[in-house]
Amino acid sequence: MRSKRRREARHIVSHDNLRRFPDSATNASESDISAFLARNKSILNALKDFIDVDSDQYVSKGDIISLTCVASHPKDGAVGSERVCLSTEGFGNRMCTLDNVSDKDCPPDVAMCMLYIDNALSVRALQEMMSGDGEMKSTSGSGGHKTLLYGHAVQLKHVQSEMYLACLSSCSSNDKLAFDVGVQESNEGEACWWTIHPASKQRSEGEKVRVGDDVILVSVATERYLHMAYSKNYMVIASFHQTLWNISSVSSGSIRIRNMGFLFGNDVLRLFHGNDECLTIPESWDERHPQHNMVIYEGGGAVSQARSLWRIEPIRAKWHGALVGFDQVFRIRHITTGRYLGVHEQHKTVQLYHKDKATYNLTAFIMCQNKDIKKQLLDEKEEEGMGVATIRYGETVWNHNFGSVIKHLK
Repeated sequence: MRSKRRREARHIVSHDNLRRFPDSATNASESDISAFLARNKSILNALKDFIDVDSDQYVSKGDIISLTCVASHPKDGAVGSERVCLSTEGFGNRMCTLDNVSDKDCPPDVAMCMLYIDNALSVRALQEMMSGDGEMKSTSGSGGHKTLLYGHAVQLKHVQSEMYLACLSSCSSNDKLAFDVGVQESNEGEACWWTIHPASKQRSEGEKVRVGDDVILVSVATERYLHMAYSKNYMVIASFHQTLWNISSVSSGSIRIRNMGFLFGNDVLRLFHGNDECLTIPESWDERHPQHNMVIYEGGGAVSQARSLWRIEPIRAKWHGALVGFDQVFRIRHITTGRYLGVHEQHKTVQLYHKDKATYNLTAFIMCQNKDIKKQLLDEKEEEGMGVATIRYGETVWNHNFGSVIKHLK
């Protein structure tokens, strides 16, 4: 009994000896922490980069990807092969097609190829969700796993149209057991869910999906493979035949969120000259007449009209949506006409070129900090990953007095 009282006494003494802080001290410590965080944003960003060190290696929900494959078909009496990318307009024609991405002199429409990983669930969780209350519920952006795992089901949203990649009920191919693949507005039901499986024996179910992996996609609704077919033209169907798709990363969602305000590939923007004029085309622009195919600086209403919008398209095989830095080659595409900014070889005039004529030599531009392009950097191996935040919106990049210029590569 006496020993029990001694233990209780020791217990009471130990709590009484604890240091107690007044409320004012607590508030002071919180304000100190807030001040520290405000002063050390660079440290916090570095810590986030350390935590997300694998964001360039693994595919995660919120990332933007493209699906490419190697296509072989008879051409001019011989069998040729080229790398093509799954694409769709989404407006008017909702069927999926394939766009050639292997020709440097013929720019692909990357905006039509971008797919946003909207959701990822295990097959079991998907089955439970589908059977819950007997309803096929919408699940856009909710729940699921952050990092994509083999064996799990995913929803892929077409970035340009904000529709979902789906196995349709129609069949327009010669394979009567196949289904068309396109995009649809709703993500309810099993039609827009695809399970992802490794194409290599070096990967197994349950592992993280890596950027650059070859994968096999299977429709949850029809249990058919996402397949590339060729009949006069390329087409995408859901078939019992397999196609190995390569996951090419376009942009990392987490890195993009942390670097808002910096220039990314595929961004739509206006290029201002001075404070009140921007790069645009005249209202009378017409590519059929050379004298009307021109690019000008114009102020007034032009700075708020669609004809002054341009898109920066990096010329690279992967990471089209990465941060744009100095000494990186890109094209500048006019939004409303779909033409590319270029320089006429003979007359040295700036004009717009159709996609079929937008060769590398005519339409390649580079942003550099001075007039001397570092040729050795252009010949190096293409950088992997999202790059470094370098060029912020609002900075001057066209005026030579500020040391940064947009220059035609040739």
